[in-house]
Amino acid sequence: MNTKNILTSHIDASVLRLFIGVFAIAMTTLAFRYSNDAPCDEAVFDHLANAYRAGEMVKFYDRTEDAQQWEWDFGDGSEPSTQKNPLHIYQSKGDYTIRLLINNSCQKEVNLHIDERLALLDTTKFPKFKIPKTIMVGEQLDVVDETENAHSWEWRFGETASANATTRVASYVYEAPGLKTISLVVNNDLVYISKQIINVLPLPEEKEEVSKIGYKKRPKRDKRLDLNKGPAEQIADRKPEESKPNVAPFISVTNFENKIQMVANGKLSPQAFSKFFCGDVNPLVVVNGRNNTFLVFCEKIKGKKIKIKSIDLIRNAGSNCISTFTIEYKKSGLF
Repeated sequence: MNTKNILTSHIDASVLRLFIGVFAIAMTTLAFRYSNDAPCDEAVFDHLANAYRAGEMVKFYDRTEDAQQWEWDFGDGSEPSTQKNPLHIYQSKGDYTIRLLINNSCQKEVNLHIDERLALLDTTKFPKFKIPKTIMVGEQLDVVDETENAHSWEWRFGETASANATTRVASYVYEAPGLKTISLVVNNDLVYISKQIINVLPLPEEKEEVSKIGYKKRPKRDKRLDLNKGPAEQIADRKPEESKPNVAPFISVTNFENKIQMVANGKLSPQAFSKFFCGDVNPLVVVNGRNNTFLVFCEKIKGKKIKIKSIDLIRNAGSNCISTFTIEYKKSGLF
């Protein structure tokens, strides 16, 4: 009986020691795994690049708290990275899914778009030509391409949508003032295009100098009347005096149009035009295709908003006198 009790006590002690040993091993293993596999609530990372293009470097940053292990999958079949903040270069354009596994316990995915690789341009292939900074409307512009190995040319001078010349040496005459962009493509390579800006100046207003009108002194006449001739015969013998020619100041179409607008706004009276009409304050004019007088036209537009489409001034040669003009304009309720 005593032997049986001793054997039972020995077995119980062995089992207890085995249990304690297994528990200690389990706790040690768990502690080791916990120390090397810390949990995370959420994986957080971002990225930065000068340009998200093929061939450009992308920097990835992990922002996860308590992160100790990293495994980056860049989505392009390349080897994963175990660095915290790795660098990666994509070799081709496309959409990629980046996966980050933190501490073997939490993961995050982000989509990234990579654009096409930026082609390196050869600066020696850009067309070379020289132009002046300014030019006058109606003045001819001459340009010469100085690009080496060029065999075809396409010039555009900024006033039309189509090409204006297809030769190495080209000329152009501008019809309207303003800043114009001159472009040149050689060898049909649109990647290499050169552009320059030229300022086209308007023509100055032509002001005809009014020459002094000379008068010759009339010869002295014999104040004595010819008693043999009657008054009517004496008047008939007199030579008619030369009439003084009328000369009007020059006014451009633009300035004339501005003055018409001032009449419509009530800021100018029609009588201000008499000097341009050589004293005739009410000449016949053509308004929107209909004959009218100038004063009636001014009365109809007075105090109303008008939009002038075109004006054509008819001048007398040598005097600048405006004998008549035609005007096209829009105004509600007129004509």
